[in-house]
Amino acid sequence: MNWLALLSVFVIFGLLHYMNKKGVSFLVRVLTATFLGGVIGLIFAGHTEYVQPIGRIYANLLRAVVTPLLLFSVIKTVVSLNDLESLSSIGGRTMAALSVHNVLGTIGAIVFSLLFNIGSGANVTIPTDAEIAEVPAFTDTIISFFPSNFIGHMAENQVLPVIVFAALIGVAILLVDDRESVAPFVSFIEAGDKVMFQLVSIVTKFTPYAVLSLIANRIGTMDVESMQSLLIVLVTAFVATFFHSFVTTTGINAVLGKVNPMPFLKKFMPAWLIGFSTQSSTGAIPANVEAQTKMGVPDSVASFAASIGSTFGMPGCAAIWPTIIVMFTVNAMNINYGITDYLQLILICLLVSAGTAGVPGVATIVATSVMTALGLPVEMVILMTPISAIVDMGRTATNVKAAGSAGLVVAAQTDALDKDLYYA
Repeated sequence: MNWLALLSVFVIFGLLHYMNKKGVSFLVRVLTATFLGGVIGLIFAGHTEYVQPIGRIYANLLRAVVTPLLLFSVIKTVVSLNDLESLSSIGGRTMAALSVHNVLGTIGAIVFSLLFNIGSGANVTIPTDAEIAEVPAFTDTIISFFPSNFIGHMAENQVLPVIVFAALIGVAILLVDDRESVAPFVSFIEAGDKVMFQLVSIVTKFTPYAVLSLIANRIGTMDVESMQSLLIVLVTAFVATFFHSFVTTTGINAVLGKVNPMPFLKKFMPAWLIGFSTQSSTGAIPANVEAQTKMGVPDSVASFAASIGSTFGMPGCAAIWPTIIVMFTVNAMNINYGITDYLQLILICLLVSAGTAGVPGVATIVATSVMTALGLPVEMVILMTPISAIVDMGRTATNVKAAGSAGLVVAAQTDALDKDLYYA
């Protein structure tokens, strides 16, 4: 059955290649791959062992290109702004847009949790011997933002220290009085940036094939029995993440960016699907940047928003998911929650999204941090483990969409958006 599943995937690869030759759009091919990947996963459930390496290789290539891409693009971004005032303006606007995404993500999760009444009447046993995720101390988290071993950070794909280091290099260039003396280095950075974007373009051409493999393996390896008792939580999480991706984000783009949000929905879909299938916000950064630039967002804004958005705001991992766990716990334990409690939850989710940036397993860490801050049993986070990996598809895609939206909003607010290209 494993070999038959692989053969079936190769047949569909042939179909996708044929569609490409016939000029079928990239978006249609990715959507086709997503649907057929789900079909393969259902037909060959438990027999996708030989299918998943294709997607994993693609995901590894994306992760491999992330840190060198960020190094070149962030330095180029800072230098291209010409002054520190412009840098602070773009940085502040990006953080503000991502904060809006986080706050609205939390509110949306509260609303849907109340509508689905999750946790009410649930007969759950809090695991007492489970290994709880360790929440890093606040001071340790702040220290981790800054590089100590740049090569080591790149090797481990630790995005935030790489961004900080690259930004510092860019600032140092801006502070050099004789800019001509560093012109060769700037030319090297610009050339490296072009090469990395070309490499990204090559890798992302294989997106439909990778999405097919990743979706087939994810669907084919789902443990349905272990998810049954938490099915309503799973449904709530996907409804909340999809609502934020396609409705809330649309509203943010229209209100804050003052643009027609429909082109963004269409043109950003491939990057959203890459986040959905790879379950890696960091790995989706190249596709995120490429999607933004193709719709008229300047490279400088796109790369900054995509990179910062993978470590801050994160409405999927840092707002929707911990909020759903909190709401499940509150209802299951019959705790009375009022407006003050909800406001506290919204604030904590926003603060925690910044306080755990760059920490591996961020969704679990954030959820644990929120539960700790609210004085709720953190063991409930472990109770959600059977469905967490499945929900991560929606969580990650939502994070990626928010980062892309932030780039669009900032470009529109600063009159840097190429509207002819955006509406093309």
